Amino acid sequence: MRYRHASSALAAVVLALVAGVAYGQGITATVNRTEATLEDQILLTITVEGSQQAQPRLPELPDFEVHPAGQSSQLSIVNGRATSSIAHSYVLIPRRTGTFTVGSATVELEGVAYSSRPFQLRIVDAAAEPAQERELYITHKVSTTRPYVGQQVIYTWAFYRRVRVADARLGPQTLDGFLVEDLGEVSEYQTVVGGQQYLVSEIKRALFPQEQGKLTIPPSSLSCQVLVQRSPRNRSIFDDFFGATTTQNKILRAEAIELEVQPLPPPPLGFTGLVGRFDVAGQISKQALQVGESATLTVTVSGSGNAQMISEPALPDLTRFKVYDDKPSGSVDRSGATLSGSKAFRKALVPLEPGELAIPSISLTYFDPGEGAYRTARTSPIVLHVSPAVGAEDLHLTESIAPSTGKVAVRILADDILPISKDLEAVAPGLGRGAREGFLVVGLLLPALAYVGLLVGQRRSRRFRSDKALRRRHRARRTARKSLARLAALDGLEAARQASSCLRTFIGDKLGLEGSALTPDEVHQHLVEAGVSEELVERVHRLLGELEAAQYGALRAPAGELKGQLEELLAALDRQLAGGGS
Repeated sequence: MRYRHASSALAAVVLALVAGVAYGQGITATVNRTEATLEDQILLTITVEGSQQAQPRLPELPDFEVHPAGQSSQLSIVNGRATSSIAHSYVLIPRRTGTFTVGSATVELEGVAYSSRPFQLRIVDAAAEPAQERELYITHKVSTTRPYVGQQVIYTWAFYRRVRVADARLGPQTLDGFLVEDLGEVSEYQTVVGGQQYLVSEIKRALFPQEQGKLTIPPSSLSCQVLVQRSPRNRSIFDDFFGATTTQNKILRAEAIELEVQPLPPPPLGFTGLVGRFDVAGQISKQALQVGESATLTVTVSGSGNAQMISEPALPDLTRFKVYDDKPSGSVDRSGATLSGSKAFRKALVPLEPGELAIPSISLTYFDPGEGAYRTARTSPIVLHVSPAVGAEDLHLTESIAPSTGKVAVRILADDILPISKDLEAVAPGLGRGAREGFLVVGLLLPALAYVGLLVGQRRSRRFRSDKALRRRHRARRTARKSLARLAALDGLEAARQASSCLRTFIGDKLGLEGSALTPDEVHQHLVEAGVSEELVERVHRLLGELEAAQYGALRAPAGELKGQLEELLAALDRQLAGGGS
């Protein structure tokens, strides 16, 4: 149908009553809605009549993101007359609120230019709707907007919904200026807002600002498809067979959050960078010992805050001891509401003299953001009761006869503990000299070889204990098997969650990454960098995307099917990733 200036007044009235439709000669522009929110997507259709090859030119749309959505063509014959047309579809995503005029789309047919009629779109803010009227939305917030440098800021992102959704995808978010730690897995719970019950998916992160001044947590977005029940009057006889639902695309947004990061006050002597609430404790393995014996001093620093920054406190003067360092051990707990952790530093102390030997108090200085001041925690002094060492037995094999400033005369007091035969032949009287010398060389070399073997074994064992990444690679497949065994007892959403965790953890263990925090796109990038084949990378990315959608109720996969897919993928990944373990 073409718009003509010679059309009748009645036709003009009818055209004006069609919402969101503009007509021009040879081209029409239609939208599926003329009023929408920032969370909605608008479908724009440009139809060119009279040609199936002509390409229309869109008007300027600076207030919308424009994404092509395919095209379809049609050929019809009416009363022996053939007409053809092609429809180009575009998705418009609003950037801001307001009333906007969409200009004319144009096309040229056989040297003649045609234009569609301009029309208006009104975009409103979905957040202005009362909570009880919103079917789904996202929020994000922080525990404080005025943190100190290094202070733990709890960032909470939540997705609220009371409708079924599918293909939910969280947009990328770059947190420049922060050290980021994930706190546990995605949690789900139900809550009531404005009298309506919502299912909530929640993500928590610990953010540690690394510089003073203004820092921005960028806007958050989530795209998804809402499953909508068709109204009874629009249903067909095929709905009972193919399903009576349709989908609507939604893009949910949350505004940026501004933080004003405060500098720390001038630090006192001994401050090592800890910000939060911390404590220090000292313990000795035994308090009563002899000179030359060893006791283990353990100094443990623990608390909540930037626990990954824990370093060894300065020890007091221990000149009355011989001190041997041991490798520290520690852990960081990311499963709670905040990041916490501890680290133990061990020293072997060997007293050099008897008496009451004291280990003075050990101090730890940290900054408490709650009080806005530095605080010092101290251990209690430790007293050791050291007794003299029991002397070694004196054999008195010789005795000085006449000490002088010159040579000393010596008298042998006892010879019974010395060998009866003092010649080399006495070592093995039944063997020839060459054999005896060979056995002697082997006997001399064996202790050295045993020592070297023991040293190499200890170094390998020590490296395995100290290198967490090596242990994770070595045990990745074993850990994955245990996770798959648990998968067999689950079904539906829980099975999909377990499968996602198993696959991410395996990849993280193999690559030395925090697997639970990886997105499908990040997994894709790391596997490509690790040299995994493109076909396998795509299979992993596709499965992770499907499992991620399960967090929002979009997938109900049988556990058996998931387990089979995972076993095949894990075996293929284990072969292609370097450093595979058992």
